Amino acid sequence: MDDSRSPFPDGPAAGGPAAGGPRRRGVRSVDRALDVLSAFSAAHPRFRLTELAEAAGLPKTSTHRIAVTLVERGFLRQEPDGAYVLGNRLLELGSLVSATTALAHLTQGIAEELVWTTGETVLVAEIDWRDRSLLITGKREAQHSPEALSPLGRRSVLANGCISCAILSGLPPEEARTIVPALKLAQRTPTSITDPAALLREIESCRQRGYAIEIEAFIAGIAGVAVPVMVAGRPAGAVAVAGPTSRMPRRRLEALAAHLKLRLGRAAAIQPPAPPRAG
Repeated sequence: MDDSRSPFPDGPAAGGPAAGGPRRRGVRSVDRALDVLSAFSAAHPRFRLTELAEAAGLPKTSTHRIAVTLVERGFLRQEPDGAYVLGNRLLELGSLVSATTALAHLTQGIAEELVWTTGETVLVAEIDWRDRSLLITGKREAQHSPEALSPLGRRSVLANGCISCAILSGLPPEEARTIVPALKLAQRTPTSITDPAALLREIESCRQRGYAIEIEAFIAGIAGVAVPVMVAGRPAGAVAVAGPTSRMPRRRLEALAAHLKLRLGRAAAIQPPAPPRAG
């Protein structure tokens, strides 16, 4: 879903130097190259050189040298008008990352089955507890999928959507009570939960049900259901099904939640094999 209208959390959760925080010790040239790559986001997918230097917080000459190298290695691509965009090498590496996580193995095949059986869009999101960010690592689009639904690769922060609620419901209650007051709870629609105490009550209800539901809480006309994916007793992410409210009344959302829980339970019981090793 796009940042401005997402029923799930919005906005980049991490970036280059502008994101703040202490610089880790490491190789300076690698740090700078990563600053250049991290300047790109869904909101800023292309930059001219001067813009890229400013976004990365680097001198223009240094940015140019780094960009040339990244273009040569396929991590950036230069458009005919001179602007820089991300290169296909990142897409290749990203697909390897999303295919080798524990979350990917537990949800393997589930998204394809759900989009086929439900006719609605299915999202798989992974949580990074270091910065409490969500990354859409899997998306299977149904025919006539709403454009607002988050695109593959969108990173956002934990907030008050059904994916966030599902993941937070997988935590021990005391840990959720520590995290929720620090979240930015935006008022997207009249029914968005913006009070931390109210969100904690909703998370407790989700914990008891084993799933989270939202109906027009972020986008008018959109509803969704999400179930946490547990790895070693801790939420690693969630699987969600979303679509127009005209096709997703609460009774259907609850039925979808029951099916999701069943499929994820079977996947966990099977103990999927470890990711393939090189060589």
